[in-house]
Amino acid sequence: MEDRFSAGKKVAALGIAVNILLLIFKLAAGYAAGSQAMIADGFNSLGDVFASAVTMFGSLYAAKPKDADHVWGHGKAEYIASMIIGFSMIAMAIYTISGSADSLIQQSALEFSWWLVGVAAVTIGAKACLYVFCNKKSRQYKSVLIKANAQDHRNDVFVTSGTLLAIFLSLLGLHWVDGVIGIAISCWIIYSGLLIIKDSAGVLMDTGSDAKTLEEYKDEILKIGGIDHIDSVSTKPVGAKIILIVKVSVDKNMTVIESHKIAKAIELEMMRDRPEIDDVIVHINPDLPHL
Repeated sequence: MEDRFSAGKKVAALGIAVNILLLIFKLAAGYAAGSQAMIADGFNSLGDVFASAVTMFGSLYAAKPKDADHVWGHGKAEYIASMIIGFSMIAMAIYTISGSADSLIQQSALEFSWWLVGVAAVTIGAKACLYVFCNKKSRQYKSVLIKANAQDHRNDVFVTSGTLLAIFLSLLGLHWVDGVIGIAISCWIIYSGLLIIKDSAGVLMDTGSDAKTLEEYKDEILKIGGIDHIDSVSTKPVGAKIILIVKVSVDKNMTVIESHKIAKAIELEMMRDRPEIDDVIVHINPDLPHL
């Protein structure tokens, strides 16, 4: 798990450095040329700096070991951080929508500039590299926090491509497209933020594993001898991992020691080769007739 959180800190540090540079270039170019799309893109980079900073603090806190007050560890800090990132994206997007709307109402003209083109091209290249790096790390460590950063970088590739399109369309006199794309950029950011919030909320609200996964767990448990039937199998997320809660019925005449051996066998079997399971809680019931 140390490697997982170390990767999160590396992703965050890289994101902060790159996004600060892009923020400066985008806002300078956007205000100089009067491009609402580039200004919106610039404020998006400001949001990216904040997102990377939240990723850093989230990774640091989530890496803390278990203690008396947090017996299951601090893993959910990742999901809290991801939700903060989602809300910050939405807040920034709402702000940039107003600027783009004003541009359309006032019919502001975008002044073509190769400076704008250069900044957009550099942004697309930098963000594409960041996405590839972060996506690889998120898959390797199955981190929702790194995944949120990867999605943010991926979105920026499409967002800045739209900005670049608006810049070239201004040569045809279609200056209104700049404001429209600025609004579209903001809407895309809002949509992405909502998806991040949804994924994070699922863990924070203790959403269990899907039905297919639960059936796989049940099949494995039933292979263990001495079990009459399974009463229930459920999961509780604790950060990136889950707690497996199993209730089984055994022969009512079985001794406590024998039933304890079955419970231990279930625990060992389900923990073996299943890195997603942090702990297994087994409750043994006597096989009594249902009244």
